[in-house]
Amino acid sequence: MKTTQLNQSDIMVDSFAPNVFDTSTKQRQIRRAAQSAVDHHFLHAETAVRLSDRLLDLDQDFATVAVLGWWPTDIRSLVPGKLDQARIVDLSFNRPDAHADLEFLPLRAQSFDLIISNMALHWVNDLPGMLAQIRTALKPNGVFMGSALGGETLHELRAAFVEAETEISGGYHPRVSPVMDLRDAAGLLQRAGFNLPVADIDRINVQYENPLTLLHDLRGMGQTNAVIGRKKTLTSRTVLFGAMERYIQAFVDDTGAVPATFDCLYLSGWSPHESQQKPLRPGQATNSLAEALDATEHPLKS
Repeated sequence: MKTTQLNQSDIMVDSFAPNVFDTSTKQRQIRRAAQSAVDHHFLHAETAVRLSDRLLDLDQDFATVAVLGWWPTDIRSLVPGKLDQARIVDLSFNRPDAHADLEFLPLRAQSFDLIISNMALHWVNDLPGMLAQIRTALKPNGVFMGSALGGETLHELRAAFVEAETEISGGYHPRVSPVMDLRDAAGLLQRAGFNLPVADIDRINVQYENPLTLLHDLRGMGQTNAVIGRKKTLTSRTVLFGAMERYIQAFVDDTGAVPATFDCLYLSGWSPHESQQKPLRPGQATNSLAEALDATEHPLKS
């Protein structure tokens, strides 16, 4: 597991962000996926468990909690004893009355001790603005925790479609949505004004009998393409089956299965509070680097 930790920053969040995703399309995909078979939501379930494990590691009480994104079950069952007495505002996508607005949160300022979001942030156009909304809704010393797809997620599928469509059609339309990398995630937390921001990444590899089963799963979990510049007509059979053939040729293993890579980012940060640890100013360190390395320090000769 790779971890990046940043110091507090007062960097302002930009007031404008270009739209990458078609929000109305993504909302339709989310509503459709909320009615799909539970087997399609294995990735949501796995990231929810891993996110909940991180929550259990925190020695902190939470009286008011907002739940966002995809959750396979009531969050209380994933963190036994942790939130038994908490008042929970459930805005998860898989509720019958799901809140599927990806750009605006109906949360009052300084109202929550914890806001936790599973597998939703990678579809937000104005992610700095969304993180700023979350920070504003937290009480001082409140915690935000979230998961999102990132890194090299679905790089196999992306490569197969690029190669097939370029060779067959002479051009390429985006078939797999872009995702952020680890450095983006850590920087966005800092940019939104969180204290002690941390971002880390886990890789989940899934084996499929064939790539078409992967496409079926992506549709069922609501993770299909919603980029504004995507080709809105149906993919031709020639391009589709050409991509599937190239996927198999490039990535099939000894058992005949093909892999699908999901890189899951996990983010956390605290709303500023005077009790929190602060970085030392230059020159205020009490231990030298030489002591840490068990080495002898020699003064520079003039």
